[in-house]
Amino acid sequence: MYLKKSNFFFPLVFLILALFHTSCKSEVSESKISKKEKETNLSFEERAKRAVEAELKINASEKYNIQIHKAKIDRDTLEDAIILVNRKQWAFERAKKNDNYDFLKRIGFTGPYNNVFVYLGKYDKFISTPNVGSSAEYPLELDFEVITTPSQKDFYVDYRIKNSVHRNYYTVRNDRVFLTFNCPVYDSIGEPNPEVYAIQHRDSPVRLAKDIALYYGEIPGYNPSEIENINNYTPDQIVSTDKLFVFFIFDEKTMSYVTPMTNEMENKE
Repeated sequence: MYLKKSNFFFPLVFLILALFHTSCKSEVSESKISKKEKETNLSFEERAKRAVEAELKINASEKYNIQIHKAKIDRDTLEDAIILVNRKQWAFERAKKNDNYDFLKRIGFTGPYNNVFVYLGKYDKFISTPNVGSSAEYPLELDFEVITTPSQKDFYVDYRIKNSVHRNYYTVRNDRVFLTFNCPVYDSIGEPNPEVYAIQHRDSPVRLAKDIALYYGEIPGYNPSEIENINNYTPDQIVSTDKLFVFFIFDEKTMSYVTPMTNEMENKE
């Protein structure tokens, strides 16, 4: 679920999402792009590249970055995979061809240039998800964690938009992929007082799924004058304050994180 459904407004993020038609529904509007290959001698990596190139219409001359992360992300015992694709070359060539390179540079080379694909071993198929509107200069960063249910792993990707980093959370149910949550990690890097959030996945006493809490955070030793590239800044550490910004609970019916009617987190403190 995007945070705008919870009165959690980040104008730049929503501008990018609207610009590139990213879905507002929790269920990813996926394209199930892989049927069993007739060429049984293909390696998994070759199959993944074929699926990606077919879905994104990547021609033979394009150089792109592809990362394949194998893991078990659903409840069966078969190996799955998350495939991350970055199309930096295509973004730059497209901008020059359309004579809008300077504009793209001003917005941090932000556009539909990063993609997430999910391979489910049980169904032997690749699932595409809507592109992640983000900077073409930097590939997505992936992490796995048990969040929405103790019986399987979820995953989340961090992505850059100019001088900020944001995060998308995903989970799998059967042969479907759901975008469950979206939030900022930090913003306004290079400014004297950047917006920083310490994100916590907290066990719930009443729910199987973990709650997600955003606390105001701080970056130790932050000095904007020492930052060479504000669009590629990664702090060594984010330290949480004791001030809660907002928190969310998982709604199994909508497969998304929502804000509860009462502030349960503050009641726990």
